[in-house]
Amino acid sequence: MDPFQAVVLGIVQGLTEFLPISSSGHLVLANYWLGWGDELPLYVAFATNTGTLLAVLAYLWRDVAVAVGGFARGLVSAEARRGDGWRLALLVLAGSVPTAVIGLAIRPVFEDLNSVVPVSIALAVTAAVLWWAPRSGPKATVRDLTFHDVLVAGVAQGLAVVPGISRSGATIAALLGRGASADLAPRVSFLLYLVVSVGVAVLGIGDVLAAELPWGALVGMTLASFAVGYASLFVLFAMLRRGRFRAFAPYLWAVAALTLGRALLT
Repeated sequence: MDPFQAVVLGIVQGLTEFLPISSSGHLVLANYWLGWGDELPLYVAFATNTGTLLAVLAYLWRDVAVAVGGFARGLVSAEARRGDGWRLALLVLAGSVPTAVIGLAIRPVFEDLNSVVPVSIALAVTAAVLWWAPRSGPKATVRDLTFHDVLVAGVAQGLAVVPGISRSGATIAALLGRGASADLAPRVSFLLYLVVSVGVAVLGIGDVLAAELPWGALVGMTLASFAVGYASLFVLFAMLRRGRFRAFAPYLWAVAALTLGRALLT
């Protein structure tokens, strides 16, 4: 993989990881439409994941600090266990359990779905989820969320291991459906993403090393996905506040239809 291709795929990852249009699906489609192959090596998804992980850490550093600090203090202090930081940490950890179970169960068939036709179908499904998702709910604070709420979000995130099912779209829609506000839903969604993203990085490091990619390509991919991902977080939060989450659905339906049409005719 040359540096140009690496940077392009990093930009695609950064733009689509947080906007609810599926980064895994768009990486496959970018590879396809640009003539770089029908299928995308798994190590690309693992490598670009690093940049978007760093973008979330930079954007939500206050929430991360509250959760990590609250959890650390709660391990030794009963008073700290009554605080929002401890509760937020437990909610995120609880929500990550179904994600891990489902993700590991689906992983053996992940490669079979990492191609154009299955991705296009999954993008159409994502569009339907976004179209019918609620705009916002009454639960505006961590105290308002229940463990049932985050477990539902964790299941949605686990199913999003299928390329074309947007992780952010699925989890935010699930949380909105459980009554979370348009501000709280994406924050919790991306904290859940941090946990699974670290897991993906650990599981994928072997694929990256085995691919023997040039370090220039890896660095370019990471920096591009970080910079674009950080900017896309601002866009998503703004659109959610304005109740325009469903605005992404027509785009996904159009991309899915065009790609399916081309794939079936060639």
